[in-house]
Amino acid sequence: MNDDHLIIFVKTPFFANLDKEATDKKHLLPIYLELLHHTASVANNLDVDKHLYYDNYIENDSSFNDKDFDKKIHNSNEPKQQIYDALKEVFGRWAKKIVLIGTESMHLNKEDIQHAFSQLDHTDVVIIPKLSGGILLFGMNAFNSNFLNHYPWENENDLLDTIIQLQKLNKSYSVLGAKESVVFENIKL
Repeated sequence: MNDDHLIIFVKTPFFANLDKEATDKKHLLPIYLELLHHTASVANNLDVDKHLYYDNYIENDSSFNDKDFDKKIHNSNEPKQQIYDALKEVFGRWAKKIVLIGTESMHLNKEDIQHAFSQLDHTDVVIIPKLSGGILLFGMNAFNSNFLNHYPWENENDLLDTIIQLQKLNKSYSVLGAKESVVFENIKL
């Protein structure tokens, strides 16, 4: 068992379940699949326990092979509750450090995630913000329900709100360099 755990949230995009011939957004599916493949290839090269949380259904034998990834479906549709539940469950498996990511960045790499884990050796929380606003990577070295109860974790003010709350709770934190992400809903056709 490893002390370091990586949680990856896999969100089925709004266009993935549409009839490929009936949608004008079908050109986005290859981008989504490329993001999944990139995230899987980054995670495969990390010596950590790996957990996948899907929003709708589990993709078996996908880019994330069944042998190396513990796969689950969220019990909630609310992002804040999904984060809370995942962290509580994985810290309950004796994790010492947890890093959470999604599948929306081609710019997040193995070194970024390893650096985040190393920062958690001497700080309570580590964050990589999105250039467009919000949080791309979030890591903790202890479960803190008081902290997690304050955020929707889905808007451009997340970084500032998170830092303010961390300061109120006297928690140490490290903010690493911001990275690009893809938001499918914002892609103009």
